[in-house]
Amino acid sequence: GIEQLLNEGAVQQRGDTGGGVPILAAVGPLQLEVVSSRLSSEYSVEVQYEMMPQTQARWAMAGWEEVDAVLSERKLLNVKTLEDVYGRPVLLFTSGWTLDNAVAEVGERLQLRPYALAPDVQERRRKK
Repeated sequence: GIEQLLNEGAVQQRGDTGGGVPILAAVGPLQLEVVSSRLSSEYSVEVQYEMMPQTQARWAMAGWEEVDAVLSERKLLNVKTLEDVYGRPVLLFTSGWTLDNAVAEVGERLQLRPYALAPDVQERRRKK
């Protein structure tokens, strides 16, 4: 059931780099309610969500090597790292302040972006 909803783009699934449970990403709580309702009505699945404290996300377009380096240098604190469906690093922040601090400290180095295009879209844009 969840695979169908992921394919439809109702929500996105992120891999927790800590090996934990899958994380669903949505623009807002209404998307999660829709997914929960559809899983219940269409697939007879009981859904339980646990909200995460992170409210801000940024893609680190510089890649995992740079993210790992910055983390080992302890220049990013209180940040959760995830992997998007294309294997790219996504950083989650608990507040606008923690995000602003990260942007000031390592934003340019990590090439932090509020969104990331699918690789095929990026390639098409480069060819134009």
